[in-house]
Amino acid sequence: MTGARVVLPLSKADLPRVTTIAEVVWPVAFDGLIPAAEIPRIVETVYAPSQLEADMDAGHAFWIAQVGGKDAAFCASFREGDTIWLKKLYVLPEAQGQGLGTLLTETAIRHFAPAREIALFVKNDNLKAIGFYKRAGFSVAREVPVVMGHMHFTDFVMTKPL
Repeated sequence: MTGARVVLPLSKADLPRVTTIAEVVWPVAFDGLIPAAEIPRIVETVYAPSQLEADMDAGHAFWIAQVGGKDAAFCASFREGDTIWLKKLYVLPEAQGQGLGTLLTETAIRHFAPAREIALFVKNDNLKAIGFYKRAGFSVAREVPVVMGHMHFTDFVMTKPL
């Protein structure tokens, strides 16, 4: 993808664009990390319009990044006390390496500033994502058990002081 990069805030009417990106990104991002048959079920649940709207009603802000006028990445974030939580951050495979993840993270930080830290959950064996976050200045703060439907796994909570 080439062209100008722009980040746009999303309204409830825009949330299907998030689902569209998630449907493309998740099978690639979680290949070998989550059973392939489970990925569509998870996306269908986590990215259902009603769930995304409920997240927005709970104070989550959503943004989409475009490259050359085409949707390429999205982010969802919220604030809890002095912590900004980066809840969702996904970039289409063909748009990775263009700084969109960083641009979206910076957008979330500006939106919810001031805060003490930014934090996120990442699957503990998702080495590509962990590497991205470490390069962005995050470090592993702790491990937490996660239950998603009938699946049990471990996430890292990664944080970065602001």
